[in-house]
Amino acid sequence: MPSLRDTISVFRIHLARLRAEAGPFLLAALVFPTAMYFFANAIKGDARSDQNRFRFLAGSIVFSLSLTGISWLGYLLLENRFTGRLKLFATLPLTPSSYVFGILIFGVAQSILGSGALLLVARLLGARTQLGVLPLTATILLTMLCLSGISVIIATRARSFSEGSLLTDSLGAGLVLLAPVYYSPEDMPHALRSVSEWLPTARAAHAVQTALAGNYATGDLAILGVMGILSLSIGFKLMRFGEN
Repeated sequence: MPSLRDTISVFRIHLARLRAEAGPFLLAALVFPTAMYFFANAIKGDARSDQNRFRFLAGSIVFSLSLTGISWLGYLLLENRFTGRLKLFATLPLTPSSYVFGILIFGVAQSILGSGALLLVARLLGARTQLGVLPLTATILLTMLCLSGISVIIATRARSFSEGSLLTDSLGAGLVLLAPVYYSPEDMPHALRSVSEWLPTARAAHAVQTALAGNYATGDLAILGVMGILSLSIGFKLMRFGEN
């Protein structure tokens, strides 16, 4: 079981590191998702409709969560493992769950900042929502739980830092581009649609879009919760904490 004190300590260690590494975080959580929001609005002819604005904003929020939860957190986990920092954590002593949940809380805090910044940018650009704060918060938490579990699995099984970085970068963007996030499912081939709609990013995008309208997407949240429990459970099972 994770220790609250140890979990907070891991969170504070990575929070202190963020001061010197704020650039990559800003790129992943704000700059790239904002650019995608501009791009989607620019190429869609009827982008001024509320439906498209909600979809593009939801897509950019999910893009931010995916880059933060997989690419950025995955990079930190890989760096800790392959630079020997993980061995230092293991000798404290520190349980694997305290280590992972400390980083997870760190990721959730970053995702809230990134999502809030995107909402502010969208509002300045004229997007008006009936935002449900609690539905959006629940969606962010469950989405980060799921995506962070994926990054734990990659960081645990990668044979090298370069291999792991390639996987986290590819999945961080790929799980958004392959899912009906910036476009509707009807725009995809039927065979691909039946698979892509079950990607965590697709479920997260629908849940975020529903939260922007002030409602809960109960089914999507339940699925994200199950995916998160499964991914983290697999990550814990595969993690060789003391050996790395």
